Amino acid sequence: MSLTILETAAQREPVSQNQYRVFFRVQHGAGATGVRAIDVAVASSQEEPYKLAELLAIKYLLLHTTHAGMNRTGKSLQLNVSSGAIRKTQKLQTTNTDMHLNGRFLQTRFAEATIKVARRTDWVTEFTGKVVEIKPEDCLDPPIKTHIGDIHLTRHAVERFCERMAISSIDRAWRRLSKLLTSSSWQVKKPQRPLRNGKPNRTTETWALIRDNAPANDIVKVRNPRVSRLVTVIV
Repeated sequence: MSLTILETAAQREPVSQNQYRVFFRVQHGAGATGVRAIDVAVASSQEEPYKLAELLAIKYLLLHTTHAGMNRTGKSLQLNVSSGAIRKTQKLQTTNTDMHLNGRFLQTRFAEATIKVARRTDWVTEFTGKVVEIKPEDCLDPPIKTHIGDIHLTRHAVERFCERMAISSIDRAWRRLSKLLTSSSWQVKKPQRPLRNGKPNRTTETWALIRDNAPANDIVKVRNPRVSRLVTVIV
C-alpha cells in the first residue's frame, strides 16, 4: 500500500464565534489534492480550542469522508499536523480530557499512523475553495455493527486482544477484532443475566463468541441506554 499523507493546519484565531478553520490537503504518491478547509465549532470553554478543532477535523476526514481512502487503518498513513497536541493525544500523553476522548480513534484504529508536526504551513495560501462547516456531533466514532448490537471498541480491549493473539500492531488488532465480531460464521452466547449492575441503567456483561469447535472467546461489554463499549477480551 502506497503512503497517504494527510496535512492539516489550524488557524489560532476564530473565523466567527466558537468556529475555527482547519485547512487540509491529501497526498497520494507523487500527486496532491487542492487545499480545502473545514470550519469546526468548538466550545469556548476550551483553553486552546484551535487544537481540538484540528483533531476533530482529522477525525471527520478519516472516519466520515473518503479523502484519505475508504475503510482504512493507520497503516501507510502519515498525518502532518500543525499542533503537537495531536501527537501527544495518540501517545496517551495529553491531560486535556476532550482531546483524549475525541482522540480515541488515533489510539486504536489509527495507532499505526505516523504523526509529524509540520514546520511549514505556507501551503494554506493556496486555498481558494468552499468551506465545509461541522460540529462535534458530526465527528462521532462510528460503532462496529456486531451480533450483539452497535458497539465501540476501547483501546484496552484492543490491547488485550493484540497481546493474547500476538498481533504485531494495535490498529491491525482493531481490524481483526472488528471482523471477528461482525463475521456471520460466529455464534454469540448471551449471558443469562448481567455480570454486574453498576450505575443506574448501566450493566456489565460477559459474552462468549463461539465458532465451530474452536475455543470460545469471552468479551466483556459495558452497556447503557446510549452506548455499548467492549472493554476487554479474554482469549
